Amino acid sequence: MDTTKQPGIWFDNVLLKELFFKRKPELASYDITIKFTFTSSIAPDKKAMNCELVCDVTDKNDVFHLHCAMIGVFSYVQGKENMDIAEFAERNAAALLLPYIREIVSTTTVQAGLPPIRIPPINIRAILKDQDGKITGTISAK
Repeated sequence: MDTTKQPGIWFDNVLLKELFFKRKPELASYDITIKFTFTSSIAPDKKAMNCELVCDVTDKNDVFHLHCAMIGVFSYVQGKENMDIAEFAERNAAALLLPYIREIVSTTTVQAGLPPIRIPPINIRAILKDQDGKITGTISAK
């Protein structure tokens, strides 16, 4: 990889795969857990991939649960390939999907009559850990 050039990978699309929300009429706790799971699937020709970032948000008293999954579709820019697509998935894809997850979490909680849950600035790569072939990580927010 030439570090003076761009990776040569295009962010083709972002798709909402799943959105689930439920709540009880009680007040939610401000002790919140946010869990992320990240997976990627590379095309057989290694020129495109889909990456999925899943987010589960719950409060300590189980008053509400929010589950959402976003899929990012990435491909090489023909003739400008400069980074291995698997390496790109590992280093960049989750960070590119995080703002879409952040918006869904904030908007959904506000529309449900809860205080807005704002996912704090995080280093998503630092919290993701390899576990049984999936990449998962959890943060606690108050």
